[in-house]
Amino acid sequence: MRQDNKDNSGARKVIPRNGKTFPEMCQFLGKSGPYVHNLQSKMGLYIPTNSDGYSNAYIIFLQTIISLRTFSIPLDDICQLFETEKKLLKLLKIDSLTQSKTWYLDACNMGHDGREGRRLLLTNHAIDLHIKPNAIQSNLDFGAKEKELFSGHEMGEDARKVYDVYQRQCDEIMSRVKDETCVLERALDWLISVSP
Repeated sequence: MRQDNKDNSGARKVIPRNGKTFPEMCQFLGKSGPYVHNLQSKMGLYIPTNSDGYSNAYIIFLQTIISLRTFSIPLDDICQLFETEKKLLKLLKIDSLTQSKTWYLDACNMGHDGREGRRLLLTNHAIDLHIKPNAIQSNLDFGAKEKELFSGHEMGEDARKVYDVYQRQCDEIMSRVKDETCVLERALDWLISVSP
């Protein structure tokens, strides 16, 4: 299976399902190796071995980050949102559903068709069913675990509270994206006016 994505020129590019090498990924993203490596380091992303390559989901995740950076969203704010999303996903035990080292971003490969409910901005995980009061969370791992030193309530690790923090962070980011959209549109208009 192949997935189409548009490049900077609007032309469609195809990402092979078995992944890309680092240079191929950088070329696809339209960014230099040092730029991409800085994103990976700052965000604490797993870096696949050469034999594994970079998955479609990994590349789409980085495209999202690059898009937010294009709207002048500070990388520190993106990192905070990412950590909040991962914390929420861990509270919902999403990390226990797979052995993948990139479990937190593997849902980035899923499309947005409007019928799947709310998805997290960066990791693209659908979480609507998990945070409704009294909802059954059929995908949770209820197997025996070692007892925690403190209960989730004592640590304040309630999924609803973390989701509320996520929502505030996301709303702030999307508000800045909206504000920056006008600036980018004017810049594109300017570019058209000075281009031969």
